[in-house]
Parts: sequence; structure tokens; C-alpha cells
Amino acid sequence: MIKLNKIIGIIGRPDKNITNKDVFIIGEELKDTILDFNCIPLGIIPNVKNINRKLNKKEIFEFENILKMCSGFILQGGSEYYDYDRIVIKYAIKNDIPILGICLGCQVMASLYEDNLNIIDTNIFNNHNIKNEYVHDIIIDKNSKLYKIIGKEKIKVNSTHSEHIIDPGIYRVSSFSGDGIIESIEYPNNKFNIGVQFHPERLTKDENIYKIFKCFFEFIKNN
Repeated sequence: MIKLNKIIGIIGRPDKNITNKDVFIIGEELKDTILDFNCIPLGIIPNVKNINRKLNKKEIFEFENILKMCSGFILQGGSEYYDYDRIVIKYAIKNDIPILGICLGCQVMASLYEDNLNIIDTNIFNNHNIKNEYVHDIIIDKNSKLYKIIGKEKIKVNSTHSEHIIDPGIYRVSSFSGDGIIESIEYPNNKFNIGVQFHPERLTKDENIYKIFKCFFEFIKNN
């Protein structure tokens, strides 16, 4: 019997192509990372024309039928989040399916039931939206799942975001930057439900960052 690889849903983001047409995008770095771990990337897009409105019960049911195909989810970065992001998170929590939120994905996890974000004041926080490989350290809570995964209290990360989390909502904070920005959150009741404010898909050769993906995919393959 042929053993099929696990499917990982990447939540698509609305964008513009080079001819200024509306498109949904999937980050190539994330796609390649999923393939490197011998899983299948599947782009997940909303089943409604107007993505700015909430899905009704029928639409949620249909959308969740797509989610049932996946063994794990990645909420990729972007500039805006939508109702379908929240549906994916709630589905992952309810069914204890591994989910990794990246940058905006982490922010929508914290904003699952209400917006818990604020614009970064660059006069105070001046090293969080810089296109460099490494920008600053994060300090990881020793009692967190993230610490168990990485095994270090301090690591260096990249950072390209203009908003930041002011309250983790139903999640708990697992790390901060040195200037007090929330850098990662986790839902302790699930086996792997973690959001990171940085972009691990751009740092996969970093041994600390690699451990995050390794743990994510191990939970997926062992279940």
C-alpha cells in the first residue's frame, strides 16, 4: 500500500500581481519548507467573493470540509486578516490539529475574538520592521512549549511587522523582545498551536528556527 504524504494547508492572502490584478498568494518559502519535510502544500482560499464579511453557517460548513483534508495549518504573513483566518484557528483548536501562525498569523491568533493589535510606535520600537536576516533577540519563557522545542532562553530572529500584539487573548505569551514586544504565543491545551511574530520560513537554516518546523511536522506525521 502506498503511504500518502500529509497535507498542510497554507492560508492564502489577497494581493496584487504585476499587472495589478487581484490574486491570492502562497509564499514560496513556506511551500518549499513543507516539501522539504515531505508533506504536501495546499493553498486554502475563502469560499466567498467578499472576503471582508463574515461567513454564514453554510459557508463555514463548506469551508471546514476543505480544512478536513489537512493534517496541519500554517497561517502565513500578510497585511490584513479576515473571518476565514479565525475559522481555521477555531477549527484547529477544536480538533487539536497542529497550527503555526507566522507574523500576521500570530496576530490573528491573539485577535481570535477581538482585535488585540496596535500600530508600532517607531519612535519607541525602532527594530521591528527591518528587512534584515537578524534584527533582535527574543527572550523565551522557560515554562513555555517554545522553550521545550528550542531549548534556549534567548535567540535571534528577523522582524518585519508594523503592528504588534497588545493582548494574547485566549493564548499565553511565550516570548518577548528586549523592548517588550510580544514575539510568540501558544495555546497550551493543544499539542502544537503556536504563533510567532517573526518569519521562520526565511531562517530555516538557523538551527533554532529549524527546531520549530521540525516539531510542527513531527506532531503532524505522528498523528
